[in-house]
Amino acid sequence: MPVKTDAKSGRKYLEARYQPPVSAYSKWPGLPKRITRRFPVGFETEAERWLNEAETAIRMDTWQPPRIEEDSRKAEAVTFAQYSAAYLQEHRKANGEPIAPTTRQKYEQYLRDDLLPILGDMTMAAIGPKDIQRWADSMKVGKAGEGASIKRHVWELLSAIFKEACSKPLDEDGTTLLQNNPVLLKVDRPDSNRAYGDVSMDELNTLAEAMPGRFSLVLYLVGVLSLRPGEAYALQRRDIELAEDGSGGVVHVTKSAKGIMKNGHKVMEVGSTKTKGSVRDLELPPFLIPHIRHHLDTYVEDRPNAWLFTGERTRGLVFDQSVRNAWYRARKAVPRLEQRRLRLYDLRHRALTEVAKHTNSIKAVMAQGGHTQVSTAMHYQHVTESERGKILAGIEAEGEAAEHKESPQHDTESGRQDVQELEALASALESMDLEVRAQVLKGLPSVRRNEVLACFSKQVQAETMQELLKGI
Repeated sequence: MPVKTDAKSGRKYLEARYQPPVSAYSKWPGLPKRITRRFPVGFETEAERWLNEAETAIRMDTWQPPRIEEDSRKAEAVTFAQYSAAYLQEHRKANGEPIAPTTRQKYEQYLRDDLLPILGDMTMAAIGPKDIQRWADSMKVGKAGEGASIKRHVWELLSAIFKEACSKPLDEDGTTLLQNNPVLLKVDRPDSNRAYGDVSMDELNTLAEAMPGRFSLVLYLVGVLSLRPGEAYALQRRDIELAEDGSGGVVHVTKSAKGIMKNGHKVMEVGSTKTKGSVRDLELPPFLIPHIRHHLDTYVEDRPNAWLFTGERTRGLVFDQSVRNAWYRARKAVPRLEQRRLRLYDLRHRALTEVAKHTNSIKAVMAQGGHTQVSTAMHYQHVTESERGKILAGIEAEGEAAEHKESPQHDTESGRQDVQELEALASALESMDLEVRAQVLKGLPSVRRNEVLACFSKQVQAETMQELLKGI
Protein backbone atom coordinates (compact mmCIF):
# COMPACT_ATOMS: atom_id res chain seq x y z
CA MET A 1 0.00 0.00 0.00
CA PRO A 2 2.41 2.70 -1.17
CA VAL A 3 1.62 6.38 -0.61
CA LYS A 4 1.45 8.29 -3.89
CA THR A 5 0.78 11.85 -5.00
CA ASP A 6 -1.92 12.79 -7.51
CA ALA A 7 -0.25 14.59 -10.41
CA LYS A 8 -3.13 17.03 -10.93
CA SER A 9 -4.24 17.90 -7.41
CA GLY A 10 -0.99 17.25 -5.55
CA ARG A 11 -2.91 15.29 -2.88
CA LYS A 12 -1.44 12.16 -1.36
CA TYR A 13 -3.32 8.86 -1.34
CA LEU A 14 -2.86 5.16 -0.57
CA GLU A 15 -2.76 2.81 -3.53
CA ALA A 16 -3.81 -0.68 -2.45
CA ARG A 17 -3.01 -3.29 -5.08
CA TYR A 18 -2.77 -7.03 -5.68
CA GLN A 19 -2.20 -9.46 -8.53
CA PRO A 20 -5.24 -11.42 -9.80
CA PRO A 21 -5.00 -15.23 -9.75
CA VAL A 22 -3.24 -16.67 -12.79
CA SER A 23 -6.27 -18.84 -13.66
CA ALA A 24 -8.45 -15.73 -14.05
CA TYR A 25 -6.61 -14.55 -17.18
CA SER A 26 -8.05 -17.35 -19.32
CA LYS A 27 -11.60 -16.46 -18.26
CA TRP A 28 -11.14 -12.69 -18.44
CA PRO A 29 -8.37 -12.07 -21.05
CA GLY A 30 -8.49 -8.30 -20.62
CA LEU A 31 -7.50 -8.33 -16.95
CA PRO A 32 -4.71 -5.92 -15.93
CA LYS A 33 -1.54 -7.21 -14.27
CA ARG A 34 -2.62 -5.60 -11.01
CA ILE A 35 -5.96 -4.60 -9.49
CA THR A 36 -5.68 -1.22 -7.76
CA ARG A 37 -7.87 0.99 -5.61
CA ARG A 38 -7.22 4.40 -4.11
CA PHE A 39 -7.85 5.23 -0.44
CA PRO A 40 -7.32 8.55 1.39
CA VAL A 41 -4.29 8.72 3.65
CA GLY A 42 -5.38 7.62 7.12
CA PHE A 43 -7.70 4.89 5.79
CA GLU A 44 -5.12 2.13 6.03
CA THR A 45 -7.56 -0.16 7.90
CA GLU A 46 -10.12 0.05 5.08
CA ALA A 47 -7.43 -0.60 2.49
CA GLU A 48 -6.19 -3.66 4.39
CA ARG A 49 -9.77 -4.98 4.67
CA TRP A 50 -10.21 -4.64 0.91
CA LEU A 51 -6.97 -6.53 0.26
CA ASN A 52 -7.88 -9.23 2.79
CA GLU A 53 -11.28 -9.79 1.14
CA ALA A 54 -9.59 -10.19 -2.24
CA GLU A 55 -7.02 -12.62 -0.81
CA THR A 56 -9.78 -14.73 0.79
CA ALA A 57 -11.73 -14.85 -2.47
CA ILE A 58 -8.62 -15.92 -4.39
CA ARG A 59 -7.84 -18.73 -1.94
CA MET A 60 -11.47 -19.96 -2.00
CA ASP A 61 -11.52 -19.79 -5.81
CA THR A 62 -14.51 -17.40 -5.78
CA TRP A 63 -12.67 -14.30 -6.97
CA GLN A 64 -14.18 -12.12 -9.71
CA PRO A 65 -12.95 -8.85 -11.21
CA PRO A 66 -14.22 -5.81 -9.27
CA ARG A 67 -16.31 -4.56 -12.21
CA ILE A 68 -18.30 -7.81 -12.24
CA GLU A 69 -18.92 -7.50 -8.52
CA GLU A 70 -20.16 -3.97 -9.16
CA ASP A 71 -22.54 -5.26 -11.82
CA SER A 72 -23.89 -7.81 -9.36
CA ARG A 73 -24.45 -5.09 -6.78
CA LYS A 74 -26.51 -3.15 -9.33
CA ALA A 75 -29.14 -5.89 -9.30
CA GLU A 76 -29.32 -5.53 -5.54
CA ALA A 77 -29.75 -1.76 -5.81
CA VAL A 78 -31.91 -1.04 -8.85
CA THR A 79 -35.65 -1.49 -8.35
CA PHE A 80 -38.05 -3.03 -10.82
CA ALA A 81 -39.64 0.40 -11.28
CA GLN A 82 -36.28 1.93 -12.21
CA TYR A 83 -35.25 -0.90 -14.52
CA SER A 84 -38.61 -1.09 -16.31
CA ALA A 85 -38.60 2.68 -16.89
CA ALA A 86 -35.15 2.41 -18.50
CA TYR A 87 -36.35 -0.60 -20.51
CA LEU A 88 -39.15 1.42 -22.12
CA GLN A 89 -36.73 4.18 -23.10
CA GLU A 90 -33.87 2.02 -24.38
CA HIS A 91 -35.48 -1.18 -25.69
CA ARG A 92 -35.23 -1.87 -29.40
CA LYS A 93 -37.14 -4.22 -31.68
CA ALA A 94 -35.35 -7.16 -33.31
CA ASN A 95 -34.47 -4.99 -36.32
CA GLY A 96 -32.85 -2.34 -34.12
CA GLU A 97 -35.65 0.21 -34.40
CA PRO A 98 -37.12 1.79 -31.25
CA ILE A 99 -40.55 0.66 -30.16
CA ALA A 100 -43.43 2.76 -31.48
CA PRO A 101 -44.75 5.61 -29.27
CA THR A 102 -48.16 3.93 -29.10
CA THR A 103 -46.54 0.70 -27.93
CA ARG A 104 -44.55 2.58 -25.28
CA GLN A 105 -47.70 4.27 -24.01
CA LYS A 106 -49.46 0.91 -23.81
CA TYR A 107 -46.52 -0.57 -21.85
CA GLU A 108 -46.55 2.39 -19.49
CA GLN A 109 -50.19 1.65 -18.74
CA TYR A 110 -49.45 -2.03 -18.07
CA LEU A 111 -46.69 -1.05 -15.65
CA ARG A 112 -48.73 1.62 -13.90
CA ASP A 113 -51.89 -0.44 -13.49
CA ASP A 114 -50.69 -4.03 -13.06
CA LEU A 115 -46.96 -4.47 -12.39
CA LEU A 116 -45.60 -1.58 -10.33
CA PRO A 117 -48.17 -1.95 -7.51
CA ILE A 118 -46.83 -5.49 -6.91
CA LEU A 119 -43.17 -5.39 -7.96
CA GLY A 120 -42.23 -1.72 -8.32
CA ASP A 121 -40.41 -1.19 -5.00
CA MET A 122 -38.56 -4.53 -5.05
CA THR A 123 -34.99 -4.74 -6.31
CA MET A 124 -34.41 -6.82 -9.42
CA ALA A 125 -32.25 -9.30 -7.50
CA ALA A 126 -34.90 -9.75 -4.80
CA ILE A 127 -37.72 -10.74 -7.18
CA GLY A 128 -38.27 -14.49 -7.29
CA PRO A 129 -40.80 -16.94 -8.76
CA LYS A 130 -43.07 -16.51 -5.72
CA ASP A 131 -43.30 -12.76 -6.39
CA ILE A 132 -44.14 -13.42 -10.03
CA GLN A 133 -46.86 -15.81 -8.89
CA ARG A 134 -48.14 -13.11 -6.52
CA TRP A 135 -48.46 -10.78 -9.50
CA ALA A 136 -50.27 -13.46 -11.53
CA ASP A 137 -52.71 -14.04 -8.66
CA SER A 138 -53.44 -10.30 -8.52
CA MET A 139 -54.81 -10.29 -12.08
CA LYS A 140 -58.04 -12.24 -11.81
CA VAL A 141 -59.64 -13.85 -14.86
CA GLY A 142 -63.44 -14.19 -14.91
CA LYS A 143 -65.29 -17.41 -15.55
CA ALA A 144 -66.12 -16.25 -19.06
CA GLY A 145 -62.46 -15.33 -19.70
CA GLU A 146 -62.76 -11.64 -18.79
CA GLY A 147 -59.30 -10.19 -18.27
CA ALA A 148 -57.45 -13.14 -19.85
CA SER A 149 -56.26 -11.16 -22.87
CA ILE A 150 -54.87 -8.20 -20.91
CA LYS A 151 -53.18 -10.58 -18.45
CA ARG A 152 -51.43 -12.27 -21.36
CA HIS A 153 -50.22 -8.90 -22.70
CA VAL A 154 -48.89 -7.83 -19.29
CA TRP A 155 -47.13 -11.18 -18.90
CA GLU A 156 -45.45 -10.72 -22.29
CA LEU A 157 -44.05 -7.36 -21.15
CA LEU A 158 -42.93 -8.79 -17.79
CA SER A 159 -41.20 -11.71 -19.52
CA ALA A 160 -39.44 -9.41 -21.98
CA ILE A 161 -38.12 -7.17 -19.18
CA PHE A 162 -36.58 -10.06 -17.23
CA LYS A 163 -35.33 -11.75 -20.38
CA GLU A 164 -33.32 -8.63 -21.18
CA ALA A 165 -32.04 -8.40 -17.59
CA CYS A 166 -30.71 -11.96 -17.98
CA SER A 167 -29.23 -11.54 -21.46
CA LYS A 168 -28.14 -7.93 -22.02
CA PRO A 169 -24.36 -7.56 -21.37
CA LEU A 170 -23.31 -4.83 -18.96
CA ASP A 171 -19.61 -4.97 -19.86
CA GLU A 172 -17.17 -6.46 -22.34
CA ASP A 173 -17.08 -9.67 -20.32
CA GLY A 174 -20.76 -10.32 -21.02
CA THR A 175 -21.87 -9.92 -17.41
CA THR A 176 -25.63 -9.55 -17.09
CA LEU A 177 -27.71 -7.91 -14.39
CA LEU A 178 -29.38 -11.21 -13.43
CA GLN A 179 -28.21 -14.79 -13.76
CA ASN A 180 -31.61 -16.49 -13.30
CA ASN A 181 -34.97 -15.50 -14.74
CA PRO A 182 -37.72 -15.55 -12.07
CA VAL A 183 -40.53 -15.60 -14.68
CA LEU A 184 -41.08 -19.35 -14.72
CA LEU A 185 -44.85 -19.41 -15.06
CA LYS A 186 -46.55 -19.03 -18.43
CA VAL A 187 -49.79 -17.25 -19.18
CA ASP A 188 -51.35 -18.92 -22.20
CA ARG A 189 -52.90 -16.89 -24.97
CA PRO A 190 -56.66 -17.12 -24.49
CA ASP A 191 -58.70 -18.84 -27.16
CA SER A 192 -61.50 -16.71 -28.52
CA ASN A 193 -64.84 -18.10 -29.65
CA ARG A 194 -65.94 -14.84 -31.20
CA ALA A 195 -66.98 -15.23 -34.83
CA TYR A 196 -64.66 -12.50 -36.10
CA GLY A 197 -65.06 -13.46 -39.73
CA ASP A 198 -68.80 -14.05 -39.72
CA VAL A 199 -69.92 -10.92 -41.58
CA SER A 200 -71.71 -11.40 -44.87
CA MET A 201 -71.21 -9.14 -47.88
CA ASP A 202 -74.78 -7.85 -47.52
CA GLU A 203 -74.06 -6.95 -43.88
CA LEU A 204 -70.83 -5.22 -44.87
CA ASN A 205 -72.75 -3.15 -47.45
CA THR A 206 -75.33 -2.23 -44.82
CA LEU A 207 -72.60 -1.11 -42.42
CA ALA A 208 -70.89 0.95 -45.14
CA GLU A 209 -74.17 2.67 -46.04
CA ALA A 210 -74.71 3.53 -42.36
CA MET A 211 -71.28 5.19 -42.11
CA PRO A 212 -70.74 8.86 -42.97
CA GLY A 213 -69.90 9.07 -46.66
CA ARG A 214 -66.33 10.21 -46.10
CA PHE A 215 -65.60 7.12 -43.95
CA SER A 216 -67.61 4.34 -45.65
CA LEU A 217 -64.68 3.29 -47.89
CA VAL A 218 -62.69 2.39 -44.76
CA LEU A 219 -65.01 -0.58 -44.20
CA TYR A 220 -64.29 -1.99 -47.66
CA LEU A 221 -60.54 -1.47 -47.36
CA VAL A 222 -60.53 -3.30 -44.03
CA GLY A 223 -63.37 -5.80 -44.64
CA VAL A 224 -62.51 -6.78 -48.23
CA LEU A 225 -58.83 -5.97 -48.79
CA SER A 226 -57.76 -6.83 -45.20
CA LEU A 227 -55.96 -3.55 -44.47
CA ARG A 228 -55.37 -2.67 -40.86
CA PRO A 229 -57.40 0.45 -39.99
CA GLY A 230 -54.20 2.44 -39.44
CA GLU A 231 -52.96 1.42 -42.90
CA ALA A 232 -56.21 2.69 -44.42
CA TYR A 233 -55.99 6.04 -42.60
CA ALA A 234 -52.45 6.61 -43.92
CA LEU A 235 -53.40 6.18 -47.60
CA GLN A 236 -52.86 9.06 -49.98
CA ARG A 237 -54.19 9.64 -53.47
CA ARG A 238 -50.90 8.50 -55.02
CA ASP A 239 -51.28 5.12 -53.25
CA ILE A 240 -54.30 4.27 -55.43
CA GLU A 241 -53.81 3.20 -59.05
CA LEU A 242 -56.97 2.54 -61.06
CA ALA A 243 -57.20 0.99 -64.49
CA GLU A 244 -58.74 3.40 -67.02
CA ASP A 245 -61.28 0.81 -68.15
CA GLY A 246 -62.49 0.23 -64.58
CA SER A 247 -61.37 -3.39 -64.63
CA GLY A 248 -59.35 -3.13 -61.42
CA GLY A 249 -56.40 -1.41 -59.84
CA VAL A 250 -53.80 -1.56 -57.09
CA VAL A 251 -53.52 -0.18 -53.55
CA HIS A 252 -49.95 0.45 -52.36
CA VAL A 253 -49.72 -0.12 -48.59
CA THR A 254 -46.51 1.51 -47.38
CA LYS A 255 -47.28 3.22 -44.06
CA SER A 256 -49.63 3.35 -41.10
CA ALA A 257 -51.23 6.09 -38.99
CA LYS A 258 -51.56 5.90 -35.21
CA GLY A 259 -52.95 8.12 -32.51
CA ILE A 260 -50.39 9.03 -29.83
CA MET A 261 -50.29 11.39 -26.86
CA LYS A 262 -48.01 14.44 -27.15
CA ASN A 263 -47.91 17.15 -24.51
CA GLY A 264 -51.18 15.93 -23.11
CA HIS A 265 -52.99 15.97 -26.47
CA LYS A 266 -53.71 13.18 -28.90
CA VAL A 267 -52.27 13.59 -32.39
CA MET A 268 -52.18 11.35 -35.46
CA GLU A 269 -48.71 10.27 -36.50
CA VAL A 270 -47.85 8.51 -39.77
CA GLY A 271 -45.00 6.03 -39.65
CA SER A 272 -43.91 2.65 -40.87
CA THR A 273 -46.20 -0.35 -41.14
CA LYS A 274 -46.39 -2.93 -38.35
CA THR A 275 -43.77 -5.16 -39.98
CA LYS A 276 -41.66 -5.06 -43.14
CA GLY A 277 -43.94 -7.75 -44.54
CA SER A 278 -46.87 -5.37 -44.16
CA VAL A 279 -45.59 -3.25 -47.05
CA ARG A 280 -47.51 -4.73 -49.96
CA ASP A 281 -49.48 -4.10 -53.15
CA LEU A 282 -53.07 -5.34 -53.15
CA GLU A 283 -55.10 -5.79 -56.32
CA LEU A 284 -58.55 -4.21 -56.33
CA PRO A 285 -61.58 -6.29 -57.29
CA PRO A 286 -63.68 -4.57 -59.99
CA PHE A 287 -66.77 -4.20 -57.78
CA LEU A 288 -64.82 -1.82 -55.48
CA ILE A 289 -63.75 0.53 -58.28
CA PRO A 290 -67.00 2.60 -58.29
CA HIS A 291 -66.78 3.04 -54.50
CA ILE A 292 -63.17 4.21 -54.74
CA ARG A 293 -63.79 6.57 -57.69
CA HIS A 294 -66.73 8.14 -55.88
CA HIS A 295 -64.65 8.63 -52.74
CA LEU A 296 -61.71 10.14 -54.65
CA ASP A 297 -63.94 12.52 -56.60
CA THR A 298 -66.00 13.58 -53.58
CA TYR A 299 -63.71 13.71 -50.57
CA VAL A 300 -60.06 13.77 -51.71
CA GLU A 301 -58.15 16.83 -52.90
CA ASP A 302 -56.65 16.62 -56.38
CA ARG A 303 -52.99 16.31 -55.44
CA PRO A 304 -50.80 13.19 -55.08
CA ASN A 305 -50.10 13.58 -51.35
CA ALA A 306 -53.71 14.30 -50.34
CA TRP A 307 -55.02 12.04 -47.56
CA LEU A 308 -57.86 9.71 -48.50
CA PHE A 309 -59.57 10.18 -45.14
CA THR A 310 -59.79 13.56 -43.47
CA GLY A 311 -61.74 15.28 -40.73
CA GLU A 312 -64.92 16.98 -41.92
CA ARG A 313 -63.98 20.32 -40.35
CA THR A 314 -60.18 20.20 -40.15
CA ARG A 315 -59.59 18.61 -43.58
CA GLY A 316 -56.45 17.16 -41.99
CA LEU A 317 -55.60 13.52 -41.44
CA VAL A 318 -58.59 11.86 -39.81
CA PHE A 319 -58.46 10.93 -36.13
CA ASP A 320 -58.86 7.20 -35.57
CA GLN A 321 -61.35 7.87 -32.78
CA SER A 322 -63.59 9.82 -35.16
CA VAL A 323 -63.87 6.75 -37.42
CA ARG A 324 -64.46 4.46 -34.43
CA ASN A 325 -67.25 6.71 -33.14
CA ALA A 326 -68.90 6.59 -36.56
CA TRP A 327 -68.46 2.82 -36.58
CA TYR A 328 -70.20 2.41 -33.23
CA ARG A 329 -73.22 4.30 -34.60
CA ALA A 330 -73.22 2.41 -37.91
CA ARG A 331 -72.97 -0.96 -36.21
CA LYS A 332 -76.50 -0.52 -34.85
CA ALA A 333 -77.75 -0.99 -38.42
CA VAL A 334 -76.97 -4.71 -38.05
CA PRO A 335 -78.38 -5.74 -34.64
CA ARG A 336 -76.66 -9.13 -34.75
CA LEU A 337 -73.24 -7.49 -34.97
CA GLU A 338 -74.16 -4.79 -32.49
CA GLN A 339 -75.01 -7.49 -29.96
CA ARG A 340 -71.60 -9.07 -30.51
CA ARG A 341 -69.89 -5.69 -30.09
CA LEU A 342 -68.00 -6.33 -33.32
CA ARG A 343 -64.92 -4.12 -33.57
CA LEU A 344 -63.89 -2.26 -36.70
CA TYR A 345 -60.64 -4.24 -36.64
CA ASP A 346 -62.67 -7.47 -36.72
CA LEU A 347 -63.58 -6.71 -40.33
CA ARG A 348 -59.94 -7.53 -41.14
CA HIS A 349 -60.61 -11.02 -39.77
CA ARG A 350 -63.60 -11.14 -42.07
CA ALA A 351 -61.49 -10.27 -45.11
CA LEU A 352 -58.76 -12.82 -44.39
CA THR A 353 -61.30 -15.54 -43.60
CA GLU A 354 -62.78 -14.93 -47.06
CA VAL A 355 -59.30 -15.09 -48.63
CA ALA A 356 -58.64 -18.41 -46.91
CA LYS A 357 -61.90 -19.80 -48.34
CA HIS A 358 -60.70 -19.11 -51.88
CA THR A 359 -57.18 -20.52 -51.68
CA ASN A 360 -55.30 -23.50 -50.26
CA SER A 361 -52.10 -21.46 -50.00
CA ILE A 362 -51.26 -20.18 -46.54
CA LYS A 363 -48.60 -18.01 -48.22
CA ALA A 364 -51.31 -16.24 -50.21
CA VAL A 365 -53.17 -15.46 -46.98
CA MET A 366 -49.95 -14.19 -45.41
CA ALA A 367 -49.23 -11.95 -48.42
CA GLN A 368 -52.75 -10.50 -48.39
CA GLY A 369 -52.64 -9.72 -44.68
CA GLY A 370 -49.04 -8.57 -44.57
CA HIS A 371 -48.00 -11.33 -42.16
CA THR A 372 -44.55 -12.80 -41.64
CA GLN A 373 -45.57 -15.70 -39.37
CA VAL A 374 -47.80 -18.66 -40.22
CA SER A 375 -49.29 -18.63 -36.71
CA THR A 376 -50.41 -15.03 -37.17
CA ALA A 377 -52.07 -15.76 -40.51
CA MET A 378 -53.89 -18.76 -39.03
CA HIS A 379 -55.22 -16.55 -36.23
CA TYR A 380 -57.31 -14.74 -38.83
CA GLN A 381 -59.02 -17.82 -40.26
CA HIS A 382 -62.34 -18.54 -38.60
CA VAL A 383 -65.29 -20.83 -39.17
CA THR A 384 -68.37 -18.75 -40.03
CA GLU A 385 -71.97 -19.57 -39.17
CA SER A 386 -72.70 -20.43 -42.81
CA GLU A 387 -69.82 -22.89 -42.83
CA ARG A 388 -71.06 -24.45 -39.59
CA GLY A 389 -74.44 -24.82 -41.27
CA LYS A 390 -72.86 -26.62 -44.21
CA ILE A 391 -71.03 -28.96 -41.87
CA LEU A 392 -74.21 -29.73 -39.95
CA ALA A 393 -76.17 -30.29 -43.17
CA GLY A 394 -73.46 -32.59 -44.44
CA ILE A 395 -73.48 -34.63 -41.25
CA GLU A 396 -77.28 -34.88 -41.39
CA ALA A 397 -77.23 -35.97 -45.04
CA GLU A 398 -74.55 -38.55 -44.28
CA GLY A 399 -76.61 -39.90 -41.40
CA GLU A 400 -79.78 -40.15 -43.49
CA ALA A 401 -77.90 -41.87 -46.30
CA ALA A 402 -76.44 -44.37 -43.85
CA GLU A 403 -79.89 -45.30 -42.57
CA HIS A 404 -81.01 -46.34 -46.05
CA LYS A 405 -78.04 -48.58 -46.73
CA GLU A 406 -78.76 -52.29 -46.61
CA SER A 407 -75.57 -53.20 -44.70
CA PRO A 408 -74.17 -50.08 -42.99
CA GLN A 409 -72.38 -51.98 -40.23
CA HIS A 410 -69.26 -52.68 -42.24
CA ASP A 411 -68.99 -49.07 -43.46
CA THR A 412 -69.45 -47.72 -39.94
CA GLU A 413 -66.79 -49.97 -38.49
CA SER A 414 -64.43 -49.17 -41.36
CA GLY A 415 -64.92 -45.43 -40.89
CA ARG A 416 -64.43 -45.68 -37.16
CA GLN A 417 -61.23 -47.64 -37.64
CA ASP A 418 -59.91 -45.05 -40.10
CA VAL A 419 -60.60 -42.21 -37.64
CA GLN A 420 -58.86 -44.13 -34.87
CA GLU A 421 -55.83 -44.75 -37.08
CA LEU A 422 -55.75 -41.08 -38.09
CA GLU A 423 -55.91 -39.89 -34.47
CA ALA A 424 -53.22 -42.37 -33.42
CA LEU A 425 -50.92 -41.19 -36.24
CA ALA A 426 -51.50 -37.52 -35.34
CA SER A 427 -50.81 -38.22 -31.67
CA ALA A 428 -47.57 -40.02 -32.49
CA LEU A 429 -46.40 -37.23 -34.79
CA GLU A 430 -47.15 -34.54 -32.21
CA SER A 431 -44.72 -36.23 -29.81
CA MET A 432 -41.90 -36.19 -32.39
CA ASP A 433 -39.31 -33.48 -32.91
CA LEU A 434 -40.49 -30.79 -35.31
CA GLU A 435 -38.04 -31.63 -38.12
CA VAL A 436 -38.79 -35.38 -37.94
CA ARG A 437 -42.54 -34.68 -37.87
CA ALA A 438 -42.26 -32.53 -40.98
CA GLN A 439 -40.24 -35.17 -42.85
CA VAL A 440 -42.84 -37.85 -42.08
CA LEU A 441 -45.66 -35.58 -43.24
CA LYS A 442 -43.86 -34.78 -46.48
CA GLY A 443 -43.83 -38.48 -47.26
CA LEU A 444 -47.61 -38.80 -46.89
CA PRO A 445 -50.10 -38.31 -49.74
CA SER A 446 -51.37 -34.70 -49.75
CA VAL A 447 -54.92 -35.68 -48.73
CA ARG A 448 -53.70 -37.74 -45.79
CA ARG A 449 -51.22 -35.04 -44.80
CA ASN A 450 -54.01 -32.46 -44.61
CA GLU A 451 -56.16 -34.83 -42.55
CA VAL A 452 -53.34 -35.34 -40.05
CA LEU A 453 -52.62 -31.60 -39.85
CA ALA A 454 -56.28 -30.97 -39.05
CA CYS A 455 -55.99 -33.26 -36.00
CA PHE A 456 -53.09 -31.31 -34.47
CA SER A 457 -53.59 -28.64 -31.81
CA LYS A 458 -53.45 -25.05 -33.09
CA GLN A 459 -49.94 -24.46 -31.80
CA VAL A 460 -48.50 -27.70 -33.21
CA GLN A 461 -50.37 -27.10 -36.47
CA ALA A 462 -48.85 -23.63 -36.84
CA GLU A 463 -45.25 -24.63 -36.13
CA THR A 464 -45.54 -27.71 -38.36
CA MET A 465 -46.86 -25.68 -41.31
CA GLN A 466 -44.05 -23.17 -40.77
CA GLU A 467 -41.54 -26.02 -41.05
CA LEU A 468 -43.26 -27.52 -44.11
CA LEU A 469 -43.10 -24.15 -45.88
CA LYS A 470 -39.32 -23.86 -45.46
CA GLY A 471 -37.56 -23.99 -48.78
CA ILE A 472 -40.78 -23.54 -50.79
